[in-house]
Amino acid sequence: MTDGRRKWVTLISAALVAPIFAATLTATVLAFVMFPELIFQTEITSGVYRQATLREIATSLVGFSFVGLFLGIMLGWPSMFIGGLSLHTFFLRRRMTSVMTYGLAGLVAGTLVMLAYFMVTGGWRTPMTVLQMGPALVSGPITGLLSASIFWLIRRPDRILHP
Repeated sequence: MTDGRRKWVTLISAALVAPIFAATLTATVLAFVMFPELIFQTEITSGVYRQATLREIATSLVGFSFVGLFLGIMLGWPSMFIGGLSLHTFFLRRRMTSVMTYGLAGLVAGTLVMLAYFMVTGGWRTPMTVLQMGPALVSGPITGLLSASIFWLIRRPDRILHP
């Protein structure tokens, strides 16, 4: 594989993989925080619960992972292709290639994407909704930080020769 082709393959791989992996990981961890009863309990009959088996816990976590996968595709890819790759080009031209720079940019981008998502879906209608969705609001910046860091690890812009 030629050097130019390798650069394109790593760029495309990083842009496609990073948002999905970050959103899937965040959704799975968020499930532990927001919905532990859906993971660790199983409803037998109406109002009667028992402790979930390992297989049922794994099934629940896979379900939450698919939610993260869906959000990574629907929110992560557009924000990566619109904002992330533009910032990547900007950072390369300015020789700002540290993981901290990318992580901070991802944190800001994730915050903006989550705020826009809540505005579009009507999550701001009542104050109680905002208070109940606190961990979900934090998931945007965390996902942005993870996505940018994973992008940096795959692409390694600090190893790109500057013109």
